[in-house]
Amino acid sequence: MRFDIKLLDGFLAVMENRSITRAAAVLGLTQPAVSAQMSRLEALTGFPLFERAGGRLRPTAEGRQFHEEVLRAMGMIDRLALKAEAIRGGRTGRLVVASHPSASISILPDLVPRFAETHPDVVVRMINRSSEAVRSLFPGGPADIGIAEQPVDSTGIEVRRYDLACVAILPRGHRAAGRPVIRPADLAGDPVVAMTPGRLIGHRIRSAWTDAGLDFPMVLESEYFSTICRLVANGLGVSVVDAWSASTFRVEGLVVRPFLPAVAYQIAVFTSIDPPPTPPARAFLQLLDARLRAGPPLPEEIPA
Repeated sequence: MRFDIKLLDGFLAVMENRSITRAAAVLGLTQPAVSAQMSRLEALTGFPLFERAGGRLRPTAEGRQFHEEVLRAMGMIDRLALKAEAIRGGRTGRLVVASHPSASISILPDLVPRFAETHPDVVVRMINRSSEAVRSLFPGGPADIGIAEQPVDSTGIEVRRYDLACVAILPRGHRAAGRPVIRPADLAGDPVVAMTPGRLIGHRIRSAWTDAGLDFPMVLESEYFSTICRLVANGLGVSVVDAWSASTFRVEGLVVRPFLPAVAYQIAVFTSIDPPPTPPARAFLQLLDARLRAGPPLPEEIPA
């Protein structure tokens, strides 16, 4: 037995108004049409839904029990309609973002809460891996969005590329802290906490010193900008890192200044081509793109 939702809507209207006439007005139907609906519904259920008492409709005992079940069923249908609307608008589901450590620490933690405000029903999972491991998840892996250092093989994925500015970071009290812009010559002789040369960005930072005819006195190398920032804040040396990491760790006591010559930290944001991004993934990509284009607070805005 299948019930027509229109019959159930009519039944609820009659129950609420206790009148075929008033129910018809609410539903925008004629009185005979609503009467016919109730007759069809009684034929389907096999028991009377209403009886007349003093010229008014009164639900039977069976009608009252049926009313309780109809209320529950129609509530579930309403929730189903809302869920369908949320799915259609990309406001429900699951989103998996795989990222290299720098973005996981310095970019995503501020972005995910903003996404959650407009997509409260979407469960976000963050995967923190090396750039190579992030790329290996695409295409066809468990992640919806990948963020990794360039270069990135674009086979089977759609890639957006971004150049993020790098800045100089110094421990508080450093002799060059008062300069508005830092150049390698301003740090000549200072021990450098360096990104490993196995990373393209590590090679570019070293080249800034060697191109200026200066030694690169490395005191320690690390694969993570977050580690470098903490070590510089604790006085181990100086460094050049991406502006996002510097902004995140400025509370540690870093002095942050623009660095010349310009060094770009290049990252890629990518998704699988097949299957294409889900609605939540597309919404997150828009937020991420706007965030990366706007950039973190400028070095001049970060207190020494």
